[in-house]
Amino acid sequence: MSNNPAFSNCCARFLEDPLAAAKVLVPSVAIEMILHKKFWQKASLRDLTLYLAIVNTYWFATTLNLSFLESPLCLQSNHLSEQQKLDCGRQRFNWLNKIEIAVGVLGLDLFCEWRRRIIDNNGYVDGWLSKAIWIPATVTAIQAAYLLPTLNRKAKQVRPANDTCLPKAHRAYIGFETVKIVGLAVAGLRFGKMLTL
Repeated sequence: MSNNPAFSNCCARFLEDPLAAAKVLVPSVAIEMILHKKFWQKASLRDLTLYLAIVNTYWFATTLNLSFLESPLCLQSNHLSEQQKLDCGRQRFNWLNKIEIAVGVLGLDLFCEWRRRIIDNNGYVDGWLSKAIWIPATVTAIQAAYLLPTLNRKAKQVRPANDTCLPKAHRAYIGFETVKIVGLAVAGLRFGKMLTL
């Protein structure tokens, strides 16, 4: 965490802004359009496969680490109050979602270019692979548009001290994260296997 309160307040306002996801999505798409024209259209099919393996593996590792390893450990700290734990978790998942939006745009663009090349050469793109690519992006969009704003509102509500039950939105978020990492694992493994052929 930053020791600069002005920076911390600015970051908190950005994370709580209902349009924060759009503020990340729009520049990500603009940057990706430039990358598409300058690099992805000129890259070989093998290079595109390598980039897709890297993007999906990176996204998988980051999500698994932050969502299922680090955050639960961080939230078990005895040095934090319940409100501090809520704020810490909320900020971590909001930041992770913003990064995932940018990575999702990159991954989808790479996949669309890769898929176009395969089909143009009379190749076949497996339906399971397509689903493994689209599911994480769709989950990220659902989290940005609905689940995270819902969790942000619930985190600000005062809960009774003896209420240890996870809200439905929190359980849904965990379920969606699980679906996301399964899709990313399948995609990363499939693209990695293609590189060995």
